[in-house]
Amino acid sequence: MINSDKPLQPLSQNELTHLETFLASDITPEDCMSSLEMIDGYMTALVIGPEQVEQEEWISYLLNPEKHRRDVFASTEEAEEITALLDRHIVAIANQFETAPEEFLPLYEMFSYSDDEERELAVEEWALGFILGMELCHEAWQPMFADEEHAMLAGPVFVLGKITDDYDTMTQQEKDEMANMLDESVIGMYKFFCR
Repeated sequence: MINSDKPLQPLSQNELTHLETFLASDITPEDCMSSLEMIDGYMTALVIGPEQVEQEEWISYLLNPEKHRRDVFASTEEAEEITALLDRHIVAIANQFETAPEEFLPLYEMFSYSDDEERELAVEEWALGFILGMELCHEAWQPMFADEEHAMLAGPVFVLGKITDDYDTMTQQEKDEMANMLDESVIGMYKFFCR
């Protein structure tokens, strides 16, 4: 859960591009979450999840999960700029769930990709990001997994993130259907923790 009482504007296309350029640059550690899709999945899990995570903790885990670097920023100004962009993006996700959860769409649904393979990778990275967000609050997610009916909601995330072996045995149609179920699964998980 994220405290989203800040009236911040969603990131523009230019700001998203700037953020992704920073994440994928040589400045950040190799294990940094380096795609917009991955950080969107990660932030979505933090927003809908059962436990509030402090900004410093979730940003540190996003940028420097193995803590290989003391600092990932070249300057205080860069730290403030990137932190502000990350904060605005997670607040935009939180506002979506607070105002119209049924209209939630993962970030990859808002982008166009050059081919099916590129889109498939975007979906995989989104799902992996979501899984990393769940891992950050591992214990707090356990009540959902202990509930047989609702544990199934996480199925598409694990399959599309290729955490299970199921993906390799599925037809393309089954993969597409699973990807189309992802937003409904996330909305279902959100409702589970909000009840």
